[in-house]
Amino acid sequence: MTINEADYKAFANFETDAWVKLSEHYDTLAGQMTRQAVDAIMDAIEIRPGVEVLDVATGPGYVAAAAQHRGAKPIGVDFSPDMIADARLRFPTLTIEQGDAESLRYADASFDAVVCAFGMLHFPRPGKALAEAYRVLRPDGRHAFTVWCGPAKNKFFGMIGDIVLKHANPTVGLPTGPSQYMLSDPMVCAALMDAATFDDTRVQEVPCYFAAKSPSDVLAFLRKCALRAIYIVDRQSPEVRAKIEADLMDAGAKAIEQYSGRIPCPVLLTSGTKRTG
Repeated sequence: MTINEADYKAFANFETDAWVKLSEHYDTLAGQMTRQAVDAIMDAIEIRPGVEVLDVATGPGYVAAAAQHRGAKPIGVDFSPDMIADARLRFPTLTIEQGDAESLRYADASFDAVVCAFGMLHFPRPGKALAEAYRVLRPDGRHAFTVWCGPAKNKFFGMIGDIVLKHANPTVGLPTGPSQYMLSDPMVCAALMDAATFDDTRVQEVPCYFAAKSPSDVLAFLRKCALRAIYIVDRQSPEVRAKIEADLMDAGAKAIEQYSGRIPCPVLLTSGTKRTG
């Protein structure tokens, strides 16, 4: 898709405002899921002591902290001041900086590895973010990014999306930006990596789940962490909002029973190597 400057700014502003609200809830809700992919990301970039790693969209700093724990030299970068403050508080020995994934301030060939955990679909132009990752990598450097699998496999996000779409007024739309599941297709991920001239592209599925003790945990995720869904829900009538929440509580109870409190939300992990020449 082509995104003009007005759409770009509208989507960027939406993301900025949304992450202010999300930051205080991220660790206990979204973070309990995203942390499950950290070890697979470390394996994908072939982490080893001494390598210099850039963690783009570092959020609370989970990936950068894992790299540091393994002896690497990470820098975390994020656009959200609230998430940066949380990461610095959580991991005071990390270097965390503010920056734009689509226009990184670092020089060409500055890092041995670049990672982006669950950030790509929050960028107005994910292809540009991939090009920037390629630029700041050294030859033979590794890049890896994660996104959520699509709703056919992702029972947790699929459940939320189905219920919102069932009841919500379709004329209440989000700012123009990438589809939530645009990169949930391995072929699309591979094509974007190829367009950015990465070699040795690998796309794999990583198991992940949302742990819920009660349906209220599912509802809390909708209210506090489902950025796009709650944008739509908040713009519905009180009656529609009540129907969405009641249906989600019912569906959440059934999913908790069906999956023994571990509702599947698998991850797609894409990685590749910068060409040497």
